[in-house]
Amino acid sequence: MRFAGWLGDSMRGRGLSQAELARHVGVADTQISRWRRGQVVPTVHSLQRLADTFGVPRATLDRLVGYPVDPVESASTNRAADDPELEAELRSHEARLRQLLLERLPRSAWPAYLHACEALADALVAGLSQAESPPNADAGPRGIGFGAS
Repeated sequence: MRFAGWLGDSMRGRGLSQAELARHVGVADTQISRWRRGQVVPTVHSLQRLADTFGVPRATLDRLVGYPVDPVESASTNRAADDPELEAELRSHEARLRQLLLERLPRSAWPAYLHACEALADALVAGLSQAESPPNADAGPRGIGFGAS
């Protein structure tokens, strides 16, 4: 099921339909559906075509479907390949943010939106750091940094 989740997230992140991916990989779109539902895993040949299509090392996909992976080949992969689920989730969020920018905000507001996102990220990190640090005996309860707790 790890591979099925990765495949669905990767397709969403790239905006690929089952039919489009099937054309890239050279299989029927019903085969893509079976992969996405976790009914079957791709053949070795199809895994290589998927790796090429999504730009991930083949060893990453082998690991996701449960095939044995050469430790030397596995050690040479980059950070994104070490956690393909994270990479797929990031691509999915990127696609969602892109759609948000294109559909809801005028282009002139994009820089302000980016700065607001950076400020929010900084506030979240600072608030989470405070929430995780040991409480001061003199202080009251701590919130995450958004208003009074």
